[in-house]
Amino acid sequence: MNPNAGRDDRVLATTRWTAGVVALVLIAAGIILYLFPTDTGRLFAWRVNPPMTALAMGAGYLAGATFFVRVWTSSRWHEVALAFVAATVLTTLLLVATILHWENFSHGHVSLWTWTVVYLLAPVVLPVLWWRNRRHDPGAGVSTTRVPTNVRRLAGAVGVVQVGAALAFFVVPGLATGWWPWDLSPLTTRTVSAFMAFVGVVWLAFLFEPRWSALRLHVESATIGLVLVGVGLLRAPDDLTGSGLAVALVVGVLVAVVAAAVGLLVAMDRAPAGELTW
Repeated sequence: MNPNAGRDDRVLATTRWTAGVVALVLIAAGIILYLFPTDTGRLFAWRVNPPMTALAMGAGYLAGATFFVRVWTSSRWHEVALAFVAATVLTTLLLVATILHWENFSHGHVSLWTWTVVYLLAPVVLPVLWWRNRRHDPGAGVSTTRVPTNVRRLAGAVGVVQVGAALAFFVVPGLATGWWPWDLSPLTTRTVSAFMAFVGVVWLAFLFEPRWSALRLHVESATIGLVLVGVGLLRAPDDLTGSGLAVALVVGVLVAVVAAAVGLLVAMDRAPAGELTW
């Protein structure tokens, strides 16, 4: 039997249609949170305070929307597969946060039921779609640039630290006190941590995935989200009530990661197919 039989790299119709629905939900949530961060009590499933938290969440949703729109239009599964893994981590953590902090939500608001349905279904539907579509991944048969080993190790190390910090903050929200540049409640700490984990999974994947074409769109979307968070910091400077060290640390890390990601995108897009030895 040919081991490559069926590995045609196609995106299944169910995966494509689900991505389209997910994109619409993310766009709606992103618009509410990013454009109307002070009006979440009326428009969203729960009142998000301070507005900077809503901006950060909105940035994550809008970045995710740009990616799932690409899933809708993509013809190559291996280019988008990682998002389903990262989104499973995000939605699972947000489901747990919802259960733990159910009393903080706006009961009776239509957006709460949308939120609830999405986060009950997504942690199940997304991994099932990934599992069904993964058999179409051509693996090493794809002609693409291979990410240099040193770059993969560095990105993976960043991912380990980011996922580790996100999980620590999620399990013990009080750990974020003094480290975060704006005020966080236990619910918002866990919510922000879920988005941190999503981006961390993207960097962590470099340890297991050498194909640049399988990583590129994810790096691009993560970069868009981080840039939007940076713009959010400029929009809500009064919310930055943390210590000067915390603000400087977060801004510094944000700038450094965005610069590194942009540099990686430019360098890898210009590189020839095959293994690089940076």
